[in-house]
Amino acid sequence: MIDLKHFNRRCSLVLGGLLFLLLIVPTDAPAQYKGDVVKRDRLIQVLRSKRFQSRDIVQIIKESGVDFKSTQAIENELVAAGARPPVLDAVRTNYRGGESSGRGKNNAASTIGKSGGAPLNTYNALVDQAVDAYDIKKDRQAANEFLQRAVILQSANPRAYQFLGFLNLYGNRNFDEAERYWKDAIRLGGSAVLRVTHDHNGMFLSSCQGSLYIAKNTVRFEADNNDHTFETSDRNIKKIEVNSRFKRLVQLKGGSFKIVLEREDDTAKFSFAPLSGKTDESKMIIRLIGK
Repeated sequence: MIDLKHFNRRCSLVLGGLLFLLLIVPTDAPAQYKGDVVKRDRLIQVLRSKRFQSRDIVQIIKESGVDFKSTQAIENELVAAGARPPVLDAVRTNYRGGESSGRGKNNAASTIGKSGGAPLNTYNALVDQAVDAYDIKKDRQAANEFLQRAVILQSANPRAYQFLGFLNLYGNRNFDEAERYWKDAIRLGGSAVLRVTHDHNGMFLSSCQGSLYIAKNTVRFEADNNDHTFETSDRNIKKIEVNSRFKRLVQLKGGSFKIVLEREDDTAKFSFAPLSGKTDESKMIIRLIGK
């Protein structure tokens, strides 16, 4: 049975590990996570990052709730940040006021990411500080150091590997290191997330940008504009390959590649191109998917 959701013009409905760290404040325990309710500004930050699948965000909202009531103004703000209908539904039905896990305002965990805050040597805190260093302070070296310390602390946790892959590709342009870390993340149950353009008409004259999520057995695309979603299991992929040099020249889109799916009655083809325009990135995507 084919596990495929077609592209469509108005679909309702990436890396769930880092979502914990961006949406909610981490706990003191390095091996477990149970956070406070989701804060509005943190949710908007996650949506704008374009790194996380909608269903991952929905899962966290259902588990932890939100600390704000949904209004039309707030929903407009969330949609502008990239929220899909399931995210809005989760926000509407999971308001939990000011509920918290019982930690006081003076708890050291609340100082993470703020000036003067004492760093905590827990896995969650280290990755959270890496997020702050990379996204807010624009300090790739500091982010890398935090993530390396996290890997030493919990070598079987995929979250730091996921972020190291993203940092090395989009921050350092180091394809080899990015692939190495993402392979570790996928092997440990996490994901790789790559920024791509999706072709609508075979020539990239009409297209949209979004994130391609690669997990151990699935590939998923979510467009930034909420118009297109694509998902398939690996077993339904007939082949994935870089387009011919002629095709890429005609398309005027460097590094374009296609995913060809098996169907009972026909074959479906979907074309993408990495935002970098680099064929090397497309080849890395193909290796990560394993086809």
